[in-house]
Amino acid sequence: MNLILLDSSLELIPRDILSHPAVIVNAKKRGKDPHYMILDKSLHYSAMAKLKDKEKRGRPDIVHLSLLNFLYLEHEIKGEVFVHTIDGKIISVRNDTRIPKNYERFVSLVEQLLRYGKVPVDSDKPFMEITSESLGSLKNKYKLAVLSENGEKVSLKKICELGENWLIGVGAFPHGDFSEEVKVNADVFYSISDRVLEAHQVICRLSSACLLFLGFLRI
Repeated sequence: MNLILLDSSLELIPRDILSHPAVIVNAKKRGKDPHYMILDKSLHYSAMAKLKDKEKRGRPDIVHLSLLNFLYLEHEIKGEVFVHTIDGKIISVRNDTRIPKNYERFVSLVEQLLRYGKVPVDSDKPFMEITSESLGSLKNKYKLAVLSENGEKVSLKKICELGENWLIGVGAFPHGDFSEEVKVNADVFYSISDRVLEAHQVICRLSSACLLFLGFLRI
């Protein structure tokens, strides 16, 4: 199963709010340059008031939980792993990566990634790297099935059967709709539940179903 987290709430603090008191206080507390800090709604809520699409932004914890749920799975079902950010970057994540379980350590890792383009910075084989790909160029390699509450209702087994030529897209943002970039590039929209699920819940349900379907999980 190839996974891509779509419209992920993962970005450095935007230039137009760098001087906001909430950002400055947090930067001093962490001993960081605010130019290279991750936007986090729990810390920068008041600064985000005038940002466009603010309901979709500032939630790196969603990406953290989603990657933890997928990357610590049995290797038998893990294919390619990508993170598509809210500003259109495509991050490639090695599927044997063990990202930090501690959220603060994860944030520091991603801050390095967004500043230098890869982590570890001096490695020829980084485990996370910003690529030159776009969502559109990934379509040269894969078809894209986006999981959405508004999609066609299908069984988990159907998603598991799509195969390695497909990317399974899961929204990694708190509220709002998918971007036009996602809508234009999606081949299909599927729904796997009658209720709205968090991104990590979607990944957990889907991965468990695929492991069961392939015979690696017993219940």
